[in-house]
Amino acid sequence: MGVGERIKKVRKQKGLTQVKLAEKAGISRSYLADVESDRYNPSLTTLMDLAHALNVTASCFLDDKEIDFRNLIQLCKKNDLSLDSLGELLEISSKELAHIKSNKLPSEGTMFKIIDHFDCTRDYIIGKTDSPDNVVFEENSISASGLIPKRPEKLGDPIELINIPSTIAAHFENMNFTEEETEEISNFINFIASKRKK
Repeated sequence: MGVGERIKKVRKQKGLTQVKLAEKAGISRSYLADVESDRYNPSLTTLMDLAHALNVTASCFLDDKEIDFRNLIQLCKKNDLSLDSLGELLEISSKELAHIKSNKLPSEGTMFKIIDHFDCTRDYIIGKTDSPDNVVFEENSISASGLIPKRPEKLGDPIELINIPSTIAAHFENMNFTEEETEEISNFINFIASKRKK
């Protein structure tokens, strides 16, 4: 079952029409129809907006079989941490740690703590890519290196901001993205950058 099918299933369980859910999530009904039929993968921001509108966590739309926390475990080992000591350090509840240990997504807040602590992408943490700087768009890995502000060395140091271009040219060899897909990439980059500015 794909992400779109899961969204549709939850929407129906909540007794909402596509029109009503799209309105609550701030997206068009036609785009929601495309997402639900798995013609488009929603951006992380859209996924979170849909989850909020349905009063569920975004992780319930993802397949646990596609999640692999081996990269997180390797990061912990490199930093002489166990998952339990990471949990203590970042104040992650035992319930959230249990999710991670059973390859289920924890809450978005927990994921942001981990991503921020290790200064890497969410896709790297859940095993979608082998590079800490890469994000996955559709089935391709895109480097996000240089698009995100550097984290300060010490608490209180200023955050070094970068200029995010107002337009993005997104393409791979022999592949071009539509304007809508390019906008989704830009929205995703802005979303990630906004989390780093806080």
